[in-house]
Amino acid sequence: MCTRLGLHAPVYSTPVPAMLGHLTRCEINVLLSLRIVYEVPRRLWMRLSTLVIGFSCVLGLSLQTLQAEVTEIMIALPDADASQTGRLFVVFTKDTRREPRLSISDSPAPRDASPFFAVDVENWDGSTIEFQPDAGFPIQSVMELGSGTWQVQALLDVNQVLSDLDSPGNYYSTPQSIEVGSGSQELSFNLSERVPEEMLPEDTDLLKFVRIRSDLLSEFYDQDMYLRASVLLPPAYEQGSGDSYPVLFHVAGLNGRYTRSQRLMNDSEFMEYWLDDSTPPAVIVFLDGESPYGDSYQMNSAVSGPYTDANFTELFPYLAEQFPIDDIPTSRFVTGCSTGGWVSMALQILYPDYFNGAYSLSPDSPSFRAFQLVNLYDDDNAFVSASGMQRPSARSTNGDPRFSIADEVRLEAVMGRGGSYVNSGAQWGAWNAVYGQPDENGDPIPVWNQATGEINPAVANSWRPWDLEIYVKENWSRMGSDLTGKLQFWMGDMDNYYLTNGLRFLEESLNLMEAPAANAQFNWLPYHGHCGFGTQVHYIDVLNDMAVRAAAR
Repeated sequence: MCTRLGLHAPVYSTPVPAMLGHLTRCEINVLLSLRIVYEVPRRLWMRLSTLVIGFSCVLGLSLQTLQAEVTEIMIALPDADASQTGRLFVVFTKDTRREPRLSISDSPAPRDASPFFAVDVENWDGSTIEFQPDAGFPIQSVMELGSGTWQVQALLDVNQVLSDLDSPGNYYSTPQSIEVGSGSQELSFNLSERVPEEMLPEDTDLLKFVRIRSDLLSEFYDQDMYLRASVLLPPAYEQGSGDSYPVLFHVAGLNGRYTRSQRLMNDSEFMEYWLDDSTPPAVIVFLDGESPYGDSYQMNSAVSGPYTDANFTELFPYLAEQFPIDDIPTSRFVTGCSTGGWVSMALQILYPDYFNGAYSLSPDSPSFRAFQLVNLYDDDNAFVSASGMQRPSARSTNGDPRFSIADEVRLEAVMGRGGSYVNSGAQWGAWNAVYGQPDENGDPIPVWNQATGEINPAVANSWRPWDLEIYVKENWSRMGSDLTGKLQFWMGDMDNYYLTNGLRFLEESLNLMEAPAANAQFNWLPYHGHCGFGTQVHYIDVLNDMAVRAAAR
């Protein structure tokens, strides 16, 4: 049985090392090479891959060489106002519902992922560069694409201050449709489109949008940096009345933007509650998660900058001046789910007298004894358990694993500048940026090797100040009186990202606290997954409890 290789996947009946023994050195070099060539006439052209190879494979122990085929991808940057530096992507997908460039990080599960390839470009001026073996996910070569109709698109990420690939200023081509399996393919892309500059959404009577320059972050990054938020006002508020209300700071899940408040306005259950005359009035502030390294986690990080200080000394005072916020500790509360669950928990623990309560839903793990399924202190490898099993990173609520930590890190490595997962702006990259220390270039020092999963014990130990379980135990005598009764948690017993164990550790430790007792409330929801608690828990229960606490001051 033979498979002709145009752009679709080779089928090897012989293991690769043994197979290479049947090939000449020239054939091996052609098989392993994937080159990108820049040529510069009036426009910049990139030859993403020039492949001259053909194979047939026969069931058994032989591999025979057939006639060569040529596949090339040309990319032009016709309207650049200067030489460009960034990361260049070519994305393939069979999903026709949206542009391929928007599907890059949809799923780390290899069978569900949209294949993409990436490479750094610097001062795009005609130099020749070469793809590295880790420059594609979930496949390493376009020759491994399955047959059929694919949508394909090129993207150049040049935005240095926002990690989202759909950030202002990034270049992209119009999508094309190709048929794989019908012979040689020659593709050409013009990066003729550009993501428009940021514009704040239009204010409504209840919902306002804010963007201010941060002096602290601008100094840290040596360029203009901005903080963003949206503010939901109570319907009873009348401008000029002098009234002020308790404030709930809402922190999004990973990389969630301040504009998510617009979706809440379409939630009929929430709006019915919010507009009801009997609802206790409050202000909700929706914080922005974006930073150059992905989600900032609203923390003061050695890598991603002083976001907590910027919020406390710049954004929050500005909001209190502009909106009817009762800006005193007993009227400040914080909530969120997933990333937002960890941030709300961390802000309350690290600054116990600044907030009067944290409502933490499905938080990232507060204990590095259970960094998902990895014990950073005792395990040798993040990808493989002591029993030799691949560690999953996600599961369905019935327990079926969806993809592994290794899969997720591989995806992030292709996304990240320099081919490094710590620069991906995605989950594992963001954790390294928040908890880690900078290398000589200012990027996070990886806590484990992205190819092997081997944990660096020195780096893991340097993360200890961010281990909230340890922090609480070591500092309870100092902060316990300010923290008691202020922590509430919700967690599904079948959290999809294995976050249950870490919160169990924190619960055990808090239950041991004395003088005073922690009085933390833990709500464990059987058969619930990640953040799947509904509007009632996420907003209505939180706002009602917050009103009681604020009134008790």
